[in-house]
Amino acid sequence: MVFIQILLGGITRLTGSGLSITEWKVILGVLPPMNAGEWQEAFSKYQQFDQYKLVNSHMNLEQFKYIFFWEWFHRLWARSMGFVFLLPLLYFWLKGIVKTHQVPRYGILLLLGGLAGVVGWIMVASGLEEDMVLVNPVKLMMHLLVACMIFMYLFRLILEDTYPKTIVRYDRKTRTWITFLLILIVVQIGFGGLVAGARAALNCTTWPLMNGSFIPAEVGIHVPFDEHVPENNVTLQFIHRMIAYTLTILAVYVYWRTRNTLAKPVFHVYRNLMLLCIIAQVTLGVLTVINSQGAVPVTLGVLHQLVAFLLLNIMVGLHYFARYRAYSNSSIR
Repeated sequence: MVFIQILLGGITRLTGSGLSITEWKVILGVLPPMNAGEWQEAFSKYQQFDQYKLVNSHMNLEQFKYIFFWEWFHRLWARSMGFVFLLPLLYFWLKGIVKTHQVPRYGILLLLGGLAGVVGWIMVASGLEEDMVLVNPVKLMMHLLVACMIFMYLFRLILEDTYPKTIVRYDRKTRTWITFLLILIVVQIGFGGLVAGARAALNCTTWPLMNGSFIPAEVGIHVPFDEHVPENNVTLQFIHRMIAYTLTILAVYVYWRTRNTLAKPVFHVYRNLMLLCIIAQVTLGVLTVINSQGAVPVTLGVLHQLVAFLLLNIMVGLHYFARYRAYSNSSIR
């Protein structure tokens, strides 16, 4: 369900649907408009904001219903996840399957889910301010990073419950490299949020060069960032590309370094998945850029985001198995 929510978030962003619902109604927002009058009221509220006035003034009610659906479904799915998680947790706790001292371990997920909702609304509200037609890129990045936290923590719990920790010898240097690679992937996803929020991919749609150069002349830092988003777009995309190249090199190095690691098969399964996923992600990134003529293709953009989160999970697994399933080999120290 979390993975599907990330999919829905990507579709919502790439279809420009995020600002279609201009209110945050925790209870009443579960139901969409139910009749023609309610639809017209929702459309009229959207028409009061600058995204409609400056970008979508041509939009009719049927087109509004399309973008409304994606934002509504994104919010509905988030609410559903809360119930799907909380009700079984209470049941398992009352039955004694989940012990009282374990409840906080799982309860952290509920808090993170609530945080994602709050940050999501802060993000949407930033796009409803005067003279704004998009959400604030920094707040979009924050929303995406909270999703990273949920995804990483949830998968780590799954690993601990599926493959209980076993005290073994392991190569600490290798795990340090894996840790660094994992952190860099989180940073890259954050930059991806900035690039997406600022629509920076549309500034340079060629590869491997950017506007005819490896280091484009437009690269530079303009502060404060919120007031100079367009001027920073080329820089954002340049940094995003450089981190991607660095990640690829590091992934190949970690893959090579761990080739002789004495470990249970699951460790080497994750090694192989890591390399395959890195290659797929770079390929998707290039395809997304070169096909972004006027707008980012929804399919490629969503796939690029989804594979990023798959890679994140793979690295969480590799990080776990490097310590709890791998046995050190003196030949690689």
